[in-house]
Amino acid sequence: MSTAPVQFRQPNVTIRQLFHFVTAADAGTLAEAGRKLHMAPSALSYSIDQLEAELGVQLCIRHKAKGLTLTPSGKAAVTRARNLLADARDFEMLFSAETSENYGRLVVGSSTPIAPLMLPATQRTFVEQFPHATVEFLEETQTALQEKLRLGAIDLAFLYDLDLDHRLERIPLMTLSPNVLLPMSHPLAADEAPEALSLDMLANDRWVLFGATPMYEAYMRLFRNAEIVPDVAHTCRSMGTLRAFVGRGIGLGLSYEQYSLTKSVDDLAIRSKPLVGAGVEALMVCIALASDFRPSVLARFWIESARDIFSHEQPSLEHDH
Repeated sequence: MSTAPVQFRQPNVTIRQLFHFVTAADAGTLAEAGRKLHMAPSALSYSIDQLEAELGVQLCIRHKAKGLTLTPSGKAAVTRARNLLADARDFEMLFSAETSENYGRLVVGSSTPIAPLMLPATQRTFVEQFPHATVEFLEETQTALQEKLRLGAIDLAFLYDLDLDHRLERIPLMTLSPNVLLPMSHPLAADEAPEALSLDMLANDRWVLFGATPMYEAYMRLFRNAEIVPDVAHTCRSMGTLRAFVGRGIGLGLSYEQYSLTKSVDDLAIRSKPLVGAGVEALMVCIALASDFRPSVLARFWIESARDIFSHEQPSLEHDH
């Protein structure tokens, strides 16, 4: 039984018009979009006018002083337009004369503490398959990365599955368990001390904690579960700074990200031991992407590579500095 071919009508909307519209929406002003596209704002405005005329709807309101505001129809259209442009880029990658050269661009974000664990391992596999692709990395807080995912500024991000926006899709990768970081001068850092520690054993110690949301809340939840009010000497926005404080004996640290740590950034010896006890929670690391985002060929390969690497083995980090 033969199947009749699908009949297509030639669309009146062009890829160029969609590209101009998405660029203007992302830039927020016609002047900035024109600068990025190396074209006059008036020409860009005319292209968007043509797109609106073809669709029969107003996509954006242009203000002379305040830039460009998307209408409800424009907000819906810009998402579909991004997906169409991504499909067009995929088509070019698959069938152009440059396919064998694996050209393309991918923007990957990562929560700062887990970036050393997630990004290099996945990049190593990715570059073997796409040696000429451009990959840009963005290390940021979870809050900032979620906003960039929603805006389409990045393709995907490695995040903890903690308080994530319901508009994001999650792809679980692995769980990480907490560790205690101690200076070598601490009695429990000695070789004869227990290999794993509980917060009850450390109730009288001072602490230095990673202070960015939501990790700070995760650490404080560990203390609440143990019914301990911690004496927090400092909070840090960098795991390197936290390790330096620990190495100097200013406080103990907690970390979900580091495993076989032996030194701080200023070459002072520290020791990492697993945290155990009632109420100790592991955290899930996932890849997050906008639920309305259609992954490109590059993004799909990156996701599959990360799943292959991190779903079948528990990674560890060795730090010498």
